[in-house]
Amino acid sequence: MLDLVIRDGTVLDGSGAPGRRADIGIRGGRVTSVGVVGERGATEIDAEGRIVTPGFIDIHAHDDFNLPLNPQAHGKVTQGVTTVVNGNCGLSPAPFDPARLAAHRDIMASLDSGLDYRWPTLGAFLDDHPPCGVNVCQLVGHHAVRCAVMGMAPRAPTAGELDRMRAHVDAAMRAGAFGLSTGLFGPPGGHADADEVVALAGVAAHHGGGYFTHMRNEGARVTAAIDEAIDIGRRAGAAVQISHLKVSDPGHHGIAPDLLARIHAARDDGLDIHSDQYPYAASSGGLRFRLPPWAQAGETGEILARLRDPSARERLRHDLEEGMARDRISMRIYDWSQVRIGMSPTRPEVVGLTLAALGERDGKRPADALLDLLLADRLATRGIYFHMSEADVRAIMRDPLVAIGSDGLYTGLPGQPDHSNPHPRHYGTFARVLGHYVREEGVLGLADAVRKMTALPAHILGLADRGILTAGAAADLVVLDPDRITDRATFDHPHREAEGVDDVIVNGVAVLRDGRATGAVPGQVLRHRAGARR
Repeated sequence: MLDLVIRDGTVLDGSGAPGRRADIGIRGGRVTSVGVVGERGATEIDAEGRIVTPGFIDIHAHDDFNLPLNPQAHGKVTQGVTTVVNGNCGLSPAPFDPARLAAHRDIMASLDSGLDYRWPTLGAFLDDHPPCGVNVCQLVGHHAVRCAVMGMAPRAPTAGELDRMRAHVDAAMRAGAFGLSTGLFGPPGGHADADEVVALAGVAAHHGGGYFTHMRNEGARVTAAIDEAIDIGRRAGAAVQISHLKVSDPGHHGIAPDLLARIHAARDDGLDIHSDQYPYAASSGGLRFRLPPWAQAGETGEILARLRDPSARERLRHDLEEGMARDRISMRIYDWSQVRIGMSPTRPEVVGLTLAALGERDGKRPADALLDLLLADRLATRGIYFHMSEADVRAIMRDPLVAIGSDGLYTGLPGQPDHSNPHPRHYGTFARVLGHYVREEGVLGLADAVRKMTALPAHILGLADRGILTAGAAADLVVLDPDRITDRATFDHPHREAEGVDDVIVNGVAVLRDGRATGAVPGQVLRHRAGARR
C-alpha cells in the first residue's frame, strides 16, 4: 500500500507543459508514479476539479531570522510554499565573531525575531536548525562575513582579512550553503568593491554555488548595477541570481525591457544568469538604509550620534530632501507620502502612517520625523516604499528567466500579537501571481507561472529532485483550486492568509490538509553538495 495517493487532479508538472489528468502515488517521501495509480493509499486525496503542482520554491526569503522560533512557517505554507531559500541580501544569522556580536545584531535588527545567535559558523546554524513545515536552503551573507572579519569598517580589506572572509565562505559552502549573497545597497557589504566580491563569489563558485545579489543600485543607476553583477559573475566564474529585479526610481520607470535585454545578452554570451521578482509595485526594508551613505558609516552608536548632532542633522535634512536626488542615490526617499512605516519597536502606534503623515502629526518636517523615529528605534525601523510602476512589474514578470520569490519577512513571536505592518508579500506572493496576474489579468499562463515557482528556481539552485513532478522526485506537492486561489493580504491588512490552497505535502507528509494546518514539521535542511556544479 502506498502512503498517499492524490487522485484525478490536473497535473501541472512544473516544466511549463499543459496540464494532464493523472493520479500521483507517494511512498517514503518520494513520488512513485504519475499517471494511473491502481494501488490504494493509506491516505487518499480527491483532487477532482483542482490542479496538482510541485511544491513552490521561494527563491528569495528571509525566514532564517524567524523559522527557529516559528518552525511551521504558516504564512508560506498557506500559499503552497514547500521550500524557502534564506540568507538573501547579504543577511544571514551566521557566521559571526562573538567579539562583534553587537554589530552583527545591529545589522540584522530590522529582520530579527529574537534569535540568540549561538552559531559562530553557518554550519553550526544549519546543524542546529529545528524541523520545519518547509524545506530550507541557505545562502551565506556577505554582510555577516564582512562584519565577522572587519566589523563596520568603511574600507577595503587587507590581504589577511580577505583570506579570512574567503575562509568563512569556504566553510559555509562545505556545510551546504547554496551560494554567496550580497546586499551592496548599504553597510557593511556596500563598502566592498567589485574585486572583493569577485574573490568571495569565486569561493562559492569553486563549490558549485551561485552569486545571489541585491544590487548596488535599483534606481537611477540600475543599469550600471546590472553590469557590475554581470562582471562579477564572469570574473568569479559564478552563476548570477539578481534579487528582486525592479526599477525603484520613478524618474526611470519604463526601462524594465532594457534591463531584461541586458540580462539576456549576458546569457547569450555564456553567463548563467537569472533573476527573481515579487509581484508588487512596492518594496520594503530598513529605513536606516535610506540615509545618505556618509551617515551610515560606522557602528550603531556612531550613526545615532550623527542623528543627534545639530550640524550633522542639518546636513542630513539637506541630503534627504535634495542632495541624494542630485547624486542619484538609489536607496533614498522619493516621496514622503509614498513611504509607510512598517515596523517600529518603540512606537507601534505610528505603524501604518506615511512619513509625511507622521511629520504632520508631530509638527515636524518629514525628514526630522524620520530621524527621530530612527533614534527611538535604534535604527531598527522598517518602511514600505511605493516607488515602482505596475508596467515594469508586468514586463519583468513575463520574462522567462525570472523566478518568483517573496522577499518575505515575518518577525512575530509565538503566542504574541504582531504589531508590525509588514509588506503583504510574506503572506500573498504566490497566491497573488496565480490569482491576480494569471486568472484575473492574464499576464502569465497558469503552466508558465507554476514553472516560475517550481522548475525554474529548482534549476537555479541545482535541486535535481524538486521542482518537477515526476516519478522519483521528492514528494513536495500542492493541491489548489485555480478558480479560488487569492491573496488576501493587503498593505492595510498584511497578516491575512491566502485562500485556495487546499493541501500541501512536504516530503510526503501533509502540512496543510483541506486548508487547515496539521502541525507537522517534515521539512528538511537541504544542503548543496560541495563540489557540484549547477
